[in-house]
Order: sequence, then structure tokens, then C-alpha cells
Amino acid sequence: MAGITDQELSALVDNELRNSLGYFGGRLAEQRRKAEYYYLGLPKGDLAPPDVEGRSAVVSTDVRNVIEWMIPSLMQKFVSGDTVVEFEPTKQGDDDKAQSATDYINYLFFKKNNGFAITEMAFRDALLQKKGIVKVFWDTSHEEKREEYKALSDVELAQILDDEEVEPIEHNQYPDEEDAEQRQEAIAQLMQQAQTDPNALAQIEQINQTPPKMLHDISVKRVKTEGKLVLENVPPEEFLICRDAKTIEDARFIAHRVLRTRSYLKSMGYKNVDKLSGDDSANSFNAERVERQMIDNEYGFINQDAATADESQHMLWVVEAYIRADRDGDGISELIKITKCGNEVLEEEVVDCAPFVDFDCIRIPHKFFGLSIADMAIETQKIKTNVLRASLDDLYLRVNGRYYAVENQVNLDDLLTSRPGGVVRIKQAGAVGRLDQAAGDNASAQAMMEYIQSDLENRTGWTRYSQGTDADSLNDTATGVLTVTNRADMRIDLIARHFAEGFVKLFTAMLRLVLQNQNKAAVIRLNGNYCDIDPREWRNQFDISINVGLGTGDKSQIARNLVQLMQVQQQALQIGVANPQGIYEAAKELAKATGFKNGDKFFSDPSKQPPQQQQIDPMVQAEQIKQQGEIQKLQAQAQVKLQEVKANLELQAANDQRDSEREMLKAQMDSQLEAQKVQFEKWKAELAAQTQIYIEQMKLGSQQPVQKEGDINNALAVSIEGFKTAIEQMNRPKQIVRSPDGRAQGIV
Repeated sequence: MAGITDQELSALVDNELRNSLGYFGGRLAEQRRKAEYYYLGLPKGDLAPPDVEGRSAVVSTDVRNVIEWMIPSLMQKFVSGDTVVEFEPTKQGDDDKAQSATDYINYLFFKKNNGFAITEMAFRDALLQKKGIVKVFWDTSHEEKREEYKALSDVELAQILDDEEVEPIEHNQYPDEEDAEQRQEAIAQLMQQAQTDPNALAQIEQINQTPPKMLHDISVKRVKTEGKLVLENVPPEEFLICRDAKTIEDARFIAHRVLRTRSYLKSMGYKNVDKLSGDDSANSFNAERVERQMIDNEYGFINQDAATADESQHMLWVVEAYIRADRDGDGISELIKITKCGNEVLEEEVVDCAPFVDFDCIRIPHKFFGLSIADMAIETQKIKTNVLRASLDDLYLRVNGRYYAVENQVNLDDLLTSRPGGVVRIKQAGAVGRLDQAAGDNASAQAMMEYIQSDLENRTGWTRYSQGTDADSLNDTATGVLTVTNRADMRIDLIARHFAEGFVKLFTAMLRLVLQNQNKAAVIRLNGNYCDIDPREWRNQFDISINVGLGTGDKSQIARNLVQLMQVQQQALQIGVANPQGIYEAAKELAKATGFKNGDKFFSDPSKQPPQQQQIDPMVQAEQIKQQGEIQKLQAQAQVKLQEVKANLELQAANDQRDSEREMLKAQMDSQLEAQKVQFEKWKAELAAQTQIYIEQMKLGSQQPVQKEGDINNALAVSIEGFKTAIEQMNRPKQIVRSPDGRAQGIV
């Protein structure tokens, strides 16, 4: 099966381009153009006033008001901190790599691409013109920059010229005046010493033979070719997609139609740029583009190339198309990038995906373009404009009413000259008077305006409660107002959730491009510290979790929620279901919510702190000392009694003259002493264990007094009594039992 040829591919791109949504205009382009002038509040199109002199031309600005109130809330949810998304590892051991990826990609988003401005523009496009399109790509254009350096030393010159990006343009060298002055001073001193020092002349000769120190003025051209990650907002009329597309990922054809200078095309490495002709009247006179350009430029539709004689700055329409076609003849379509200017194909490349990310707010099932907030508010703005104009016209007519005058019976100069206390001369009564006109019904007009405002809130989901401008709500209960506000904010939260999906796709594309194109480490500054980031060490296997406060309101509300969370953590810490690390993380988030980027200024990470000895409550420590003192006292008494018993038995045995009896008595005495010693140690160990349990319970009881008394005290008391009983048994007198004939029989 033969693949598609070059001519067929070029023709296919042209055909898809002409059939794409918005290429020649159409309903989509007209809807977006209409939204543009509604947002600006221009009296044109549907909002044009009647062609009658003196009539009101005021325009209600409902579309602009709703969008401008929504933008701050949505921006705060996503870009109020330093981290928009977080990468999570899918394999064990990738935690550090995922954290590095999170830090670096967010750094590229905010620091290298002005992520705040990119986000705001995408949100405005989505709210106003159905879709916000962001192009994310790796820019390989050669960036040339002229640099000039003055008074460089030889070493400094060598360091600059050793840079691979630097190409010298101009070079001028001259002797260092300061070095020449130092030479002259040294020679003068040596001449004075020459009469007494024979080596002075040799030193003078050596100075004269030494080459003078030179300084360098140099101009260089720095050419950067390594490429960089670029995020770019795409105007709605420049983004083209096939009519049956549902998503960017599955679209058969996508194109970016954009104006580029010849200089830019040359920097991208394209050939025969000087011969290109990219003039396209269909693009130049696009209704959306002209509407936007003519906001502050009445000649926005005119080609500005005639204003410059520099050919490098002439603008050409370039089409960067992504089309699915079978190029290699295997029967399977590949995604091919075709760059065209006019009829000339500048580049062809097989790619893995189109570099576009879309943000939408209100979706229509099975369609790529949904509805915007402007679409929901346009009809309301039109009605409010007409009602407002009618009310103002009525007011103007009543303030500046019309009069009748009988011809030749009234001095018209007096009548037309309006001044306080003025006189109008007439020839007969009734020759002049005010025309009888019906008075307008302002009350009904105001009631209608209130109804239309309520209808606008129902259409867009953005109420006066949400924006905090409803004075009547001050008389309502806080709970009622909060309930109404939360229900209204659910519509905003749904829009934010749609935007969050756009951020997932955006940051996934950014990570993929960095892994594919960046081939060396970078040094970036995060939280006041410099760290090395090397994307080559990462694995392209990360999940993304959205780090946004959907449904949590503003920062003050987030701070209140964190304070309540930390209070619960304090209670949970007492029963062992919370830890200091979790409290530290909550404290850091609280610092961020209050406007401080780095919470480490106020809180210390417990994982980085040296271990500390546990502090014992003074009452527990006192009780512990008391129990230990009593135990030591009992142990001392027991030791004394053991010694006394042993001494008494040895004394009685010594008085017995019979050796056999002495041995028998000694063995029996040792056996009894050993048994008592074992029993003593048993009671001693049991008492120590019960005492330790009592101390631990005292520690817990210092935080929960209701558990201070209980079975543990009873067990401790039993152990102490048993210990005392063992000592009493040891204190009983020991005597030798003898038979009637005086023979020793045992010890009791």
C-alpha cells in the first residue's frame, strides 16, 4: 500500500484548513466577535442606539462585570501560591524525583514563562470566547544577542571567548594606563638607587623588556541554540480544528495560523525564507482579529509591512498544521506536523501529539466548543441596555420638555433663552405652553431591571452574594447568606474543576518536553536556596494531583479552616492519632494562607530537630520519687533482716558441738534463706513493675484526670502489701528444733 505523496499531503492540509471551524468566519467567529464588543460595552451591532439625535447611547456592561468578578476568584484558586500541581510517584523510591519534578516544572511555569499572565489570559479567553488555548512547545530558534565589554584583562577576555555561545564581532586592545604609570614610578625609583645599587640597572632593563599590560574592548554575539520550554496564549481566531472534533487528542486536523517575521523564520532554520509570500486576505480581514485590533487602532485591518523598510520585519502568515495521514504506506495514520507559508512547505515531522491545551468553562456534550460565560450573559445585557436607555430617554425628555408656541404671538428669542427669572413676551394668554406628555413609569422600569439582574445571576451562577455587593444581605442571618453563597459558588467550582483538567494536560506536556529535550542539569533558586535539578535522572512515570482549593473560598476562609484543623490535631495528639510532623505541615499551610510563602520562618520541621528528652509532669515526677524512696527503704530493711537472720542461725549452729548437726543445720538454713530470697526477689520485681505502670498511668492521667484512679492503684497497693508480708516472714525468729535427747532436728 503506497503512502500519501508530498503533493497529496500538501493538498490535504489545504483542504482541511479551508473546512476547519472559524477559517472563513461563520457562526463561531460571529459569536466570538459579538462577545468581544459586548465585553467592551461598545454601542454597535445589537447594542447600537437608534439613529435619532438626542437619544441615549448608554450600554450596560453585564458581560464585563460578570467576567471581571469571576477572574479574581478563579485566579486565587490556582496561582495564588508557588505550586499549581504536584507530581506523585507511581513506584517506590521515586519520592525525591517526584518532588524535584514538582519544583522544577512549577519553576519553569512561574519564573521562565510568567505563568500568572498565561493563566489569566487563558481564563479570560475561556470565559469570553468559549475556549482558552495554550500552546506548549520546545523553542529551538536561535536567539542572537549583542553584548559589549570594556577594559577586560587577558584572563577575563579568555573566559568570555571560551564560551561556546559567544562569537566575537569587534575587538580593540590598548595599553593599561595604570600599569604604565606604575612602570614609570618603578623606573624612577630604580634610577635613584642606581648610584648605590649595581642591580638597579638590570631591573630597569627587565621592566623595559616586559610587555605592557593590555586592556580589551570587545563586542560579541551570543547565540543560544539549546532551546527552551515556551508557553504561549493562542488567540481564538488563530486556532483551527476540524468540524467533527470532540477533543484535541482525537482531532483529525489541528492548525495554528499565525503571523511571523522573516527574521523569526530564519532563526528557526527554515530555508529560502526571502522568497516566501505568506499574504492571505482571509486571515488579515478575519472578523474576530479586526474587531480586536480596532479597539485602539482604527486601521487595524491594514497590513503594516509598508510602515517598515526592513525586510526582516515583514510579517508572513504561517500555518503550523497537525494532521493524521498514512505517510509510510502501512495503512495506519501517523500524526504529522506540517509547517507551511503560502504554498511552500517549510517543515515536515512525525510527532507524538499536538502541542495545544484547551481550557473551557461550560461544556456541550460531544462538541469541542461549548458555551462561555459571555454567551450566558449577552441576552441579559441586551435587554438591560434597552430598558436603561428607555428610562434615561424618558428622564431626559421630562427634564428638558418640549413647548408649543402660537405663531406670531410669542417672542421666540425670549422662549429659546432659558434663564432664571427670564420673561417671555406674548401677545395673548395661552400663546405658549408645555406639551402634554405622559410621564414614564420608573417604578416598573426599576422592577424590570431587578428581574433582569436576577435572570443574569441564574444564567451565569455569579450572584451579588458571591461578589459581596448585596447590601440587603446585611440584614439576613450569617448562616442564610453562607448557604446561598455556597450554593452559588458551586457553579464557579465546576468551572474551576474544568480548568483544573486543563492544568493536568498542560503540566503533563511540560514534563514530557523537558524529559525529551533538556540534556543537562539546571541550577534554580527555591525557597531562598540554590539546588541542582537534572531531568535526566527522572523517569517519565508520574501521576499528577491538583493542588487547588476548590470549594474552600478565599484565603481567610482557608486560614480559619486550618486553625480548626490544628485544634483537632492538638486533641488527637493526646490520644496518639496525630504526630508533630502533621501539625508542622498544617502550620506551614496556615502561613501560606496568611500571605507568607515560606512557613519555615515561623515553624521548625520536627524531622530535622535532634531528639529531646521527654518532659515529665512535676506531679508525676514527685510521685515517682516518693514510690522509689519507699521501695529503697523496704529493700534496705529486707537486707538488714536477712543479715540478722543469717547471723543468729550461724551463732546457734556454732554453739552446737556436734559437727554432723552443724552441717545439717547449715544446709537447712541455707535452703530456707534461698527460698526466702527467691520470694523476696519475686515480690520486689512485681512491685517495681506495678510501680512503673502506675507512673505511666500518672503521665496519661496528667492529661486525662478521669483515668488517674482505677485498678492500677489497687494493684500497686496489693504489691506493696505483699512485699511487706515477705519482709515480716523474714523478721520472724528462727530457732533450732531439738529432740528429747537434745539432738537437732531442724529450724523453724
